[in-house]
Amino acid sequence: MQSIWHILSLLGDSRALLPTASILIGAGLWQMHRWPARWALGLATLGGVVLSSKLAFLGWGVGIAWIDFTGFSGHAAVSAAIWPVVFYMATPGRVPAHWGALAGLLLAAGIAYSRLPLGAHSLSEVFSGWILGALTSTSTLAAAQAQGRIPARWLALALAIGTCVPIAFPQLHTHQLVVTLAKALSGSVKEFDRAALHQP
Repeated sequence: MQSIWHILSLLGDSRALLPTASILIGAGLWQMHRWPARWALGLATLGGVVLSSKLAFLGWGVGIAWIDFTGFSGHAAVSAAIWPVVFYMATPGRVPAHWGALAGLLLAAGIAYSRLPLGAHSLSEVFSGWILGALTSTSTLAAAQAQGRIPARWLALALAIGTCVPIAFPQLHTHQLVVTLAKALSGSVKEFDRAALHQP
């Protein structure tokens, strides 16, 4: 039986969240909203920053030992960038939408924290990742407030497809892809690990 931490961590799986966001972005652009373009740009920038930090450490050992930092947590960053927008869009009309966004940020915080007991990240990595993601989602929602939301049917479709992707592609592991890319770019036979960060 999976622990609550494993379940929370699954909710931060980029294999599910990125397809969900992609469909919502497409639906928003179809309706001629401008906020999806801002969200897409924010997600692309966020992805580049997170990926660069991971490649720098895994390939070349670039990290910050005194705060135990080996790269931004992708789970924390992606969750905080996507769940607040999803919850905002899902909030019923009679409820202020900012409560939905807040719920999304809290869920993302729980997902980020789950990476600690699972031993996947340090506190500095999950906190900084969550902050980056929260900046991405809040800047998107600032624009969405003035432009309206997308229909519930698109939200349901996005969540359904996002749920199916990890099930359809269980062999796809993004971390292993990043490790392979880091070794290819750096020419290293083996990637750097956390123990190497703290070696004298």
